[in-house]
Amino acid sequence: MKRAIAATIVFIIGIILTAMTFFATDVYQRDSVAIITDHRIKDEMVQKNKDVYGNVDYTHNQYFTIKVLSGKYKGKQYKVKNVYYSSQLVSQKYQPRQRIFVDIKNGQAALVNPKRDWVLVLTLTLFLTLLTFILGKKSILLVVSMVLSWIIFYGVILLDVKLNGSQIFLIFGTADIIFSFISLAIIQGINKKMLATWFATLLGVFVSFAICYIIMKVTGETEMRYETGDYATQDPRGLFMAQSILGILGAVMDEATDIVSSLYQLIKQKADITAKEVIASGRTMGQEIMGPLINVLVLIFMAEALPETILYLRDNNTISSTFGFTLSLGATQSIISAIGIVLTVIFATLCSLWFLKKEGDKA
Repeated sequence: MKRAIAATIVFIIGIILTAMTFFATDVYQRDSVAIITDHRIKDEMVQKNKDVYGNVDYTHNQYFTIKVLSGKYKGKQYKVKNVYYSSQLVSQKYQPRQRIFVDIKNGQAALVNPKRDWVLVLTLTLFLTLLTFILGKKSILLVVSMVLSWIIFYGVILLDVKLNGSQIFLIFGTADIIFSFISLAIIQGINKKMLATWFATLLGVFVSFAICYIIMKVTGETEMRYETGDYATQDPRGLFMAQSILGILGAVMDEATDIVSSLYQLIKQKADITAKEVIASGRTMGQEIMGPLINVLVLIFMAEALPETILYLRDNNTISSTFGFTLSLGATQSIISAIGIVLTVIFATLCSLWFLKKEGDKA
């Protein structure tokens, strides 16, 4: 009952904040907020585009009026033209009464992008409402952990930019240690169960990464096309390594938490349990967890690479070429994470034995 009341309060507050964000106009400094005043936008198809591979797209022109809601041009109206493509890959189709950001120069209004910040607030509201309803007071600790992780991550990015990627592996490797410790300490508290989970997580991350790094060095990193990643001015190879070591952490920490927590309850309920039984239980739980976790990683990777893969295939690239340019790096990261997931079963079980099943200790 208390959880339901708390979740309702969170939802009401979130809806109020969503409405405030939707109607907010004067808090933005870079661009002005405007609203499309038309109830029906004139939209006409002006050109059919077809490339040499038979891909077809259509060019549309939209004509509508906007009213500026903020800035020194507040209250003024402008007639604008928007050009977009049916695919909307690099263009945007606008809707009647939609709020948008505009840039006004020399008496002309240039469309920037739709005002979507309220959608983010609404999504966050739904997330916190469900979190509160399911976890109750523990949701506060989870939110605190997430906020701290974001702050640390932002600081890590700033440090990496300041050093221009010169110590990228050291920076993100240390970040892994800090992320995992803070997350586990806030959620579980500093105790033997938390320490067992933390050490199992670190072993899973760094041992699996070390194994894959050694294999990559032995094979001369053949077919590792770092240049295909969406990287800016830093060393693409170093950024790939940073991505990989951060990517391993999430899945490994999730698995380690599940196994150690389950073994903790088992050891607590059955004080005379033998080491052999603990190992057998850990292996059984690992067999149940590994498959779904690895599949989740693969599906996330596939979903992320899907749009670019379709574009390459539509442009008559071969499957091998498409894989090399869009899938190879992600597939490698998935394999590294999968190895970490498998090894974590061993590490989580052994750490549970060491921290939780020592004679004379209380778990």
